[in-house]
Amino acid sequence: MGDLNGPPQPDDVDRRLEALKKSRQEKNEGRSNQGTAAGIAFRLVTELVVGIAVGTGIGWFLDDLLGSAPWLLILFFFLGAAAGLLNVIRASKSIDHASKAHEIDKDGTEKDESKPGGA
Repeated sequence: MGDLNGPPQPDDVDRRLEALKKSRQEKNEGRSNQGTAAGIAFRLVTELVVGIAVGTGIGWFLDDLLGSAPWLLILFFFLGAAAGLLNVIRASKSIDHASKAHEIDKDGTEKDESKPGGA
């Protein structure tokens, strides 16, 4: 059951294809921003939780080994929390630096901050 007017013209197909690509790109831009934000949040929370868990685990192991419960557990909990916070700060700085490196100028030209002068 074909079209009575014959096959579609190349101009019509190109126009429809461009409209479809533009529509998909607009949809994907919204999703990628949300996905990126969720990924960053997950990374930062993971950095903090792992720091606390590793510190607490080391403290628990040393307390068990040396019989000094709960003092090393408490000490290493706080050391792990401090290490986790430092990791969060480092990760957020690297994320911020990466986002600034790919920022687009008002002119539409891409900034490259890895080069002197940011040009």
